[in-house]
Amino acid sequence: MPGSAQPSTGRVFVVAGARAAGKSSVARALADALVKSVCIDGSVLEGMVAAGKISLTAEPSVGALEQLFTRWAGALTLADVWCANGFDAVIADDIIGDYLEDFLDLADTGPVHLVMLHPSVDALYERQPVTDAFSPEYASVENLWNEVEFNTQRVGLWIDNSVMTPASVVVRVLRNLQEATVAPVA
Repeated sequence: MPGSAQPSTGRVFVVAGARAAGKSSVARALADALVKSVCIDGSVLEGMVAAGKISLTAEPSVGALEQLFTRWAGALTLADVWCANGFDAVIADDIIGDYLEDFLDLADTGPVHLVMLHPSVDALYERQPVTDAFSPEYASVENLWNEVEFNTQRVGLWIDNSVMTPASVVVRVLRNLQEATVAPVA
């Protein structure tokens, strides 16, 4: 519209962690706490594959990795479109291990506020029935937890949300935005 001010650019938040870590619940709570926001859930994007879905395995195929990276590129594209119109975008997805670096390479257009949820093994076991199944590429809850603990780059804001509500995680995130900020690699 003539004479209307351009909206300021929104921020990108990424809520990552293992399956059953609470990513979707925290991402929705975070998006709800922001003034103008969208929530982009990786599991919803994954579910959009109507035919030809290739699941990740211990030794993922090229096709499985292509689908994973396409999902992430789609999430980041949605985020960019909404951010360009002044919305904050909150992405929730399973982003752990070496894949975190791959995701951050895709998100090279600007800084992201990365929140890595890392509940205890016991908390993951308690939450397991709520999810469909654990990632077959990790075979056990312990392996999944170990992948986050020992093989995931320590960037962004890491939170043990074993006994925290999504609302209390959101408060911690909003109070620690600087620590959560990950700048793109030059």
